[in-house]
Amino acid sequence: MNSRHKTGNRDVQIALVYNSEDKLTVGEPHDLIALQDTVNIAQHLYGAITSLGYPAIKIPIHNSLDELRQQLQPLSTEATFIFNICDGFQGKSNGAVHVIKEIEELGFKYTGSSAAVYALCTNKANAKRRLIEYDLPTPAFQVFEQPAGNIQISFPAIVKPVAESASLGIDLGSVVNNPEQLLARVTYVIECYQQPALAEVFMPGREFAVALWGNEQVEVLPISEEDYMHISDPLERLLTYEAKWMPESPFFQNIFIRCPAELPPQVEARLIEICSAAYQAIGLRDFGRIDLRYYNGALNIIDINDNPDLSLAAGFPHSAEVGGYSYPEMTERILDFALKRVGWRD
Repeated sequence: MNSRHKTGNRDVQIALVYNSEDKLTVGEPHDLIALQDTVNIAQHLYGAITSLGYPAIKIPIHNSLDELRQQLQPLSTEATFIFNICDGFQGKSNGAVHVIKEIEELGFKYTGSSAAVYALCTNKANAKRRLIEYDLPTPAFQVFEQPAGNIQISFPAIVKPVAESASLGIDLGSVVNNPEQLLARVTYVIECYQQPALAEVFMPGREFAVALWGNEQVEVLPISEEDYMHISDPLERLLTYEAKWMPESPFFQNIFIRCPAELPPQVEARLIEICSAAYQAIGLRDFGRIDLRYYNGALNIIDINDNPDLSLAAGFPHSAEVGGYSYPEMTERILDFALKRVGWRD
């Protein structure tokens, strides 16, 4: 191993790998907004990485793994460390798994979770099965590969694509109240997103986003709450695609982030306990985010994100900022966790 990996200086080169999307293969046309946001994140991270004194290069990939291989092959696996922020590939969220596998096969070390863990998190049903295996709370669910069959969950329920992120495929029609609505929504998901639909019991209570980082020792950053107080209908209190990505939407304009969230000490302690256990059970590395609902005195995990949005206005950087970390300091902390994990830093 090159000795400079152990020095803690900035000699290691950081290669920032990200997806640059120009077309969709599934979903709604407006979904491209979310997939294209990674380019903006890359700009901000590149600025942060270079401000920290690291030599850095940007490696965008479009529609071909050959493009990634061609850009990485001239680089040394002993001197280049990858900061991976791919959240999709070839117009699909789950396509990022192939990017990470390629990075692994080429022998590079990188930030964040493994390809296997990314695949687990991207398939929401499999992630929920892992949580259940570890006795961690998550709403009851059912997977539909066709719009038919016995419905085994109670209502209200929420229906979403089983393998998409960034609220793709989620709008106000996602919350359903009877079998007819559920099967109609399942039909939409299967036809539009060309994948099975996940239906789970909808929890209309408070929603929290918990940013965590670390490896052997996991640290929880200040907890964020999605403040739905201006949304009168409890069944409309959810982060739809438009609430996340369309600034002109009244839901975008009327859902606010409260960080740190105001929680009774015992609830906060339980939330931290659940999220820390889930982080380890899923196998997250370096950093991640876990979303929960609190309803009728119970906490339930509704989503796990092993590659959370790092844009300036996103939840993870905001929690880090409230915790005392500037954007460059947050970036340095993530790199530090990753470099220590692979033995490149003491």
